[in-house]
Amino acid sequence: MEMDWNKLYADVDKWAAEHRDEFVKDISDACRIRSVSVKDFSNPDEPFGKACREMLERCFEMSRRYGFETRNYDNFCGSAVYGDNPDNDSIGIFSHMDIVPEGDLALWTNPPFEPTLSEDGKYLFARGTADNKSCGIMALYAMRYLKEAGIKLKHNVMLVYGMSEEIGMYDMPEFLKREKCPKVSLVPDAKYPVTLAEKGITKATLRSPKMTGNLVDLWSGIAVNAGSPLGWAILSDVKLDDAKKAVEGMEKVSVEEVENGVKITVERDKIERGMSMAGKLTAVARLCKTLAASGLLTGNGQEVFDFLANVSDDYQGKKIGIYTEAGPNGPLRCSFNMMRMEDGCVLFYPDIRYPSLADKEFLLKTMEEYWNNSPMERIAFDHLEPYYYDIDNPFVQKLMECSREALGMPEIQPLIDGGTYARKIPNAFAYGATVPGRVRLWGFSKGGAHSPDEYCDIPNLLLNIRVFVRTLIDLDNMLSEM
Repeated sequence: MEMDWNKLYADVDKWAAEHRDEFVKDISDACRIRSVSVKDFSNPDEPFGKACREMLERCFEMSRRYGFETRNYDNFCGSAVYGDNPDNDSIGIFSHMDIVPEGDLALWTNPPFEPTLSEDGKYLFARGTADNKSCGIMALYAMRYLKEAGIKLKHNVMLVYGMSEEIGMYDMPEFLKREKCPKVSLVPDAKYPVTLAEKGITKATLRSPKMTGNLVDLWSGIAVNAGSPLGWAILSDVKLDDAKKAVEGMEKVSVEEVENGVKITVERDKIERGMSMAGKLTAVARLCKTLAASGLLTGNGQEVFDFLANVSDDYQGKKIGIYTEAGPNGPLRCSFNMMRMEDGCVLFYPDIRYPSLADKEFLLKTMEEYWNNSPMERIAFDHLEPYYYDIDNPFVQKLMECSREALGMPEIQPLIDGGTYARKIPNAFAYGATVPGRVRLWGFSKGGAHSPDEYCDIPNLLLNIRVFVRTLIDLDNMLSEM
């Protein structure tokens, strides 16, 4: 029988409105947990740290409360399952419940782990509200609607709660070792109507030799994939007046005296999403260039920061020798968001994302050679493969149809960038949950994923439930006919 989608949408919307308060409470409870993932496979009870284990248990409690079977994959991740397919054939939904750190609390208007609802009830502020806890809970509510409405599918729906997306997606290989892979999967960690391609991602940790001079400490960046507005370094055996004179005329640099020397603080340039990085400096780049140009460094500090000053603004990899615009999602992009000092060494964290159809082997070899010829030692390296689907792929066509019709947005176009679990799961697609036209309360300066005052849009999240209900029904029928 032909489905009356408009009637279904009306019923889903009515159900979602009736469960709005529960929905907000479930997101809020999840976002009170500071589930920053920390890889420690030596601890089988908490492979991603105590907070992520607590987050996993919260997901299980919530899922069982709504009547779903839960499965624990040795604490690497877990799932909630709707259905009783005899062969365990399923449609997957993958959402990560780990988060990036909150960063500088002074930049938050609202407390990052005490969720705050706006007066009009539209926006919920807390770390994890946009990326990605609310999206996982939205998917759970779509499953809950199907269950409570008595809509039975031929395939199971398996919602997977990931715990390591932000630090390298180490949870997904463990999931695939322990569970039958879904026939097709949705990853609500992007935008509608569907993402066709995601760049390959390399993340390295470069370590300097033991610093022999007067660099005491430094800091910049919230995480490898999240920069910060500021960066700072502390130098010993430098007089305040000498430091001020050394940085005189440099933009967005300030100096103050501290207990163990002088502290040099820099600010990044204002950089909006989509803006060209040409001529712009991140906090890491400005800090490196300021230290290198100051003449204040002693010991081996000058050699190290001459190198870092040169590479830290190489946002397209031209100095490294890896620049490429190979389609469909070029050009290559380098991000140098984070720098630390540990055990007397400077740590530098390149995050390089290359187009889906680029020459991967050449890029990886060239990167390795460049780092090997630098003053830095590469002590860690992670590589996430890109993904690419042709627009004529039948699942791509189906997902575009479902989201466009359910949202009433027939003109929205597929995307060609992102960094989600879709690259780690066979036959997976980044799909929502951001509805086009999302209100940005502060533009791109804050409020988004990885930013201070991160927030989710409650009305749009509730609208997502109808999109996922429609999509799950359609995918179930599609798979049954294949």
